[in-house]
Amino acid sequence: MTLLRALAVGLLSGGVGPLFLDPRGEGTDHLRLSVLTGLVAGQLLTVPASLLAATVWMWFRKTASARTARRSRPYVVPLGVVLLTAAFLVLAEVRGVLDWLATEPTPGGVGDPDGETGLALLAGLSACLMILVGLALLAHAVHVRRGGRVAAQADRG
Repeated sequence: MTLLRALAVGLLSGGVGPLFLDPRGEGTDHLRLSVLTGLVAGQLLTVPASLLAATVWMWFRKTASARTARRSRPYVVPLGVVLLTAAFLVLAEVRGVLDWLATEPTPGGVGDPDGETGLALLAGLSACLMILVGLALLAHAVHVRRGGRVAAQADRG
């Protein structure tokens, strides 16, 4: 569960990437393309970093003694809802960019329409991963609230 939370945080943290990129052209379509480019670039940096941090965290937590180790349970329901909302917003932007890039002639200010289309599709793939992780977080929260953890611990003990 820690890795799933870290993946969610990494995907959401990639949203700061668009703050560092300027659109190449004017208008909302160029802004959408810049936001998607920044999102993918940001996620390429934040997702591996958050997964590495979670792996190190789990290793240290496992090596700590049972008395001193505390279980942290961040709120998974708000994290899942925010992740799903962000994913659907990204999918809406991907749809807008793909429709814009499909126009003839090629929009001005776009160097390689095929490359930009590939980038938009990569952002769409990222949004699909965000949806899967968000649904997994919400499913885990429902499972825990229905007593899944209590039943699993009773079977072990």
